[in-house]
Amino acid sequence: MKKFLLLIIAIFLYALQPSQKITFNGYISKITYNKNYLIAGLENGTIVIKDFNTLQNIDKITLPKIHDFMGDLISMPIYSLDISPDSKKLMILAEGENAKRKLFIYNFETKKLNHIFTTKQTLMKGAFIDNNKVFFGTLSDEAMLYDLKNKKNIYKIQIGNYVFSTFSINKNKTLAVFGDESGALKVVDIKTGKKIKELKGYNKDKTLSCDIKKHLAINGSSDMRVAIYDINSGYAKLTLKVKFLPYGATISPDLSKFAVQYNENNDIAIYSTYKKLLNVLKGHTMALNGIKFLDKKTIISFSPAEILIWKLK
Repeated sequence: MKKFLLLIIAIFLYALQPSQKITFNGYISKITYNKNYLIAGLENGTIVIKDFNTLQNIDKITLPKIHDFMGDLISMPIYSLDISPDSKKLMILAEGENAKRKLFIYNFETKKLNHIFTTKQTLMKGAFIDNNKVFFGTLSDEAMLYDLKNKKNIYKIQIGNYVFSTFSINKNKTLAVFGDESGALKVVDIKTGKKIKELKGYNKDKTLSCDIKKHLAINGSSDMRVAIYDINSGYAKLTLKVKFLPYGATISPDLSKFAVQYNENNDIAIYSTYKKLLNVLKGHTMALNGIKFLDKKTIISFSPAEILIWKLK
C-alpha cells in the first residue's frame, strides 16, 4: 500500500501536459517529420503535409483506392513514410492490389507523386539512407537496400529467422537495430546489410518499439520489458518492467534520458538513464504508435487519435 501511495504521489508531482496537440480528420497510421515538415498518413488513404513551424497544412496527397477480397473499394493502407535528407522527396510505402507493396516518391518541389515499383515482397518499413537509397525491412526478417536512381536492389539479406516488427536507424545512417518476434535486436551494417551483433538477454518476446542513439539501443517488447543495451559490449545496462505494452520507446540525443509508454492510460514515463523517474506525460487518448525526442528537452509522440508535442522541465 505504501509503495502504491508513493507511486501516486510521484505521478502527481511529475505529471506534464502537452504543449501542442495536432489532430486530423481521420485516424493516424504513420508520421514522419524533419525541421521543415510534419507529415501524417491517415487510415483513409490521405497524407497531410504540414509546415512544422506553423503547423499549417501546406499540401495533401490522396492515394488511389484498392479492392478488398470482396471486390469493394477501400483506402490504401500506409506502411511507412520518410523524408529524404535534402527535404526534396517523401517516400511512401503502401499496400496495393492483391496485398502487393507499392513504393511512391512525392517531390515537394514539383508536387508530383511518382510510382517507383510494385512488388510481391512484403516490405513493412522503409527509410532514406541518402537522397537516392532506401533501406527496407521485410515481414520475413530481411534487410533490403534499394537504389532509386538505378531502380535496383543493392542487397537483400536475411537478418533473422522470425517475423519482422520494426527497425530504427542511427543519426549518421550507418547502423540499424532490427526488431522481430524473438525479442533480440539485431545490429545491421547498413552499407553491407550484414548483421554484426545481437542485443539480447532481457527482452524475451516480440519487439514493439526500438531506438538507437550513439552507442545505446532501447528495446520495448511485448512481455512489457524495456532494456537499454550498450551496442559496443552487447549487454543491457538498464532494465525496466512496465505496466503495459511499450508501443513507444526512445532515448534522448544526449543519452541522459529515455521515454516509454508506461501504462494502460497511455501515459509516457520519462526516466534518467540511471532509472530515476523525471516526468509523466499525460494526454494521449489511445495507445501510442511511437515516441521520439526532437531534442533533449522536446518529445513528439503519436497515437491513432493525435500527435502531441511535449516540453520537458
